[in-house]
Amino acid sequence: MKRILILLFSFLPYFVFAQLQCKYIVIDQFGYLPESEKIAVIRCPEVGYDSAEKFIPGKSYAVVDAKTGKKVFKGTIQSWKNGAIDKSSGDKAWRFDFSSVKAEGDYYILDVKNNVKSYDFKIDNNVYKDVLKQAVRTFYYQRSGFKKEVKFAGEGWADEASHIGPNQDLASRQWTNKEDASTERDVHGGWYDAGDFNRYTNWTCDYIEYLLLSYEENPTIWSDDFGIPESGNSIPDILDEIRWGLEHILRLQFDNGSVISVLHAGYGTPPSTNHEPTYWGNPSTSATFSAAGALAYGAKIFAKYDQTFSNKMKTAAEKAWKWAMENPEVYFFNNSKEHGTEGLAAGQQEITDPMHKSELKLLAALRLFDLTQKDEYKNYFENNYKNTRLVAWGLVFPFGELNQDMLLYYTKLPNANPEVVKQIKYSYQLGIDTIFNLFSIRDDDDPYFACQKDYVWGSNGTKSKQGSIYYNLSLYNVMPELKEKAKDYAARYVHYLHGVNPLNKCYLTNMSAYGAENSVRQIYHGWFYDGNEKWDEAGVSQYGPVPGFVPGGPNLEYDWDQCCPNNCGNEYNNSRCYEIDVKPLKNQPAQKSYLDMNNGWPINGWSVSEVSGGYQVQYIRLLSKFVK
Repeated sequence: MKRILILLFSFLPYFVFAQLQCKYIVIDQFGYLPESEKIAVIRCPEVGYDSAEKFIPGKSYAVVDAKTGKKVFKGTIQSWKNGAIDKSSGDKAWRFDFSSVKAEGDYYILDVKNNVKSYDFKIDNNVYKDVLKQAVRTFYYQRSGFKKEVKFAGEGWADEASHIGPNQDLASRQWTNKEDASTERDVHGGWYDAGDFNRYTNWTCDYIEYLLLSYEENPTIWSDDFGIPESGNSIPDILDEIRWGLEHILRLQFDNGSVISVLHAGYGTPPSTNHEPTYWGNPSTSATFSAAGALAYGAKIFAKYDQTFSNKMKTAAEKAWKWAMENPEVYFFNNSKEHGTEGLAAGQQEITDPMHKSELKLLAALRLFDLTQKDEYKNYFENNYKNTRLVAWGLVFPFGELNQDMLLYYTKLPNANPEVVKQIKYSYQLGIDTIFNLFSIRDDDDPYFACQKDYVWGSNGTKSKQGSIYYNLSLYNVMPELKEKAKDYAARYVHYLHGVNPLNKCYLTNMSAYGAENSVRQIYHGWFYDGNEKWDEAGVSQYGPVPGFVPGGPNLEYDWDQCCPNNCGNEYNNSRCYEIDVKPLKNQPAQKSYLDMNNGWPINGWSVSEVSGGYQVQYIRLLSKFVK
């Protein structure tokens, strides 16, 4: 008995002092750079699905070395706006600033009085390197027509090449002439666009643009060790991934220069199990201008690595420009009953907005001028740049990234017109010094430091874009007085996506092995679908989804299908309206309009949890700025 008592007392400090995990203390679950701003947010729910929960923080907080248990920094917390309730999150909040802690190591934040702690995190110069690798590797898993070997994909996500069977990508037929064998084309390659396995040229080219921009804006960080089949070939792996997309675009081009607009492909679990035919949709002006821009940009970057490939893209880009200029009003609307294409792919890729169309054309001119230095492209750009939303409206916003980023890119070209450069920077400065940009920072409008006007479909992608809007101030030296501070503003949006949000959720999939203990477990995807015993849910299924995907995020406009709850065709379909409780999604504060799920119709989970190459590239671009 005495021996038992001695053992109990020897473990007593553990039982008395061990801290409980607290979901109300939110931090970047991966961590922070040593010299960066570091602020934990403490939250108390007041409005929303968790309003019955209450957390009253103690006044004293500490940074604790996770390995030794030693308190390395102590301080007090500061109330956000004197206890106000934030409308976008429904929370009261406090902040704990520990920016002075710079020593590398593993830590957690401790509420001393309540004896509760945050998730562990790192302070390290390379804290985001592996995170970036996983985010980029998602494109490898999305490759269509490419075998995923165990060596590179891991045992859990290995698969044979998809969509290369009879009448699939190697012999795809025109949607409007399905019985005509003469329309067969080799269109293989590219990436599954999102949770569906279709490919949309306008969007694929956008992904290529932003991956190339990510590379060019910080070229020294892109190593050759991302664990893809091309690793070790002395070319940065991000460029190997980009090449996979560029080669696909080249296959979509006809001899006259026009480019196919969209490809329809079925999904499977895993992808190689799909045997449905692949179909292509007609060329369009918008797809062809998109291809011209992406191929020209690719030709510039790849000239250093493969001149033959670069020359091929240059020729293709100029052919695309010529055809699109001669055929300015060629449209193709997919999945449209009105146009006889119902069932061809899912999302509508055609661009009809006149300003968006003109900006796409302007981007192609910019890329071709940068590549060739020809007056034709230079003159077109400089004669038309004032028609963009940035200059014409003085508007800087995350849904205008195309025109903003291309105009700023022009300001760094060696042969740029100084007056045009001056006008662009002036317009950007005016547009960013506004209510939902710098004003929101000055007024401290968001207790989580990541103010955003709209939480609609794809809000996580929008967060990344907003972060890049601030980083552009430093990158292009638009407001020299904010050159360093702008980096902190941008980093706050990274921290939001990594866990500094009302859900205490890291908005990347299956990242517990990389440091994020509470990362997204489920996504809407044709591979990782609901109920699949291998890939449905991380921590529940055998493997869960691939690590590193960015889901859509909180969506204030979410709703289940209009047939719910009683008009979905039969009793079974009606019952599916209650597969999960969607109350935590509906009628919530904007930042809480998210649920970790992957249910399809009629729950329609895709509007919050589907992934997209568009969200992915914006996150990659922003995160890459903070990798050493």
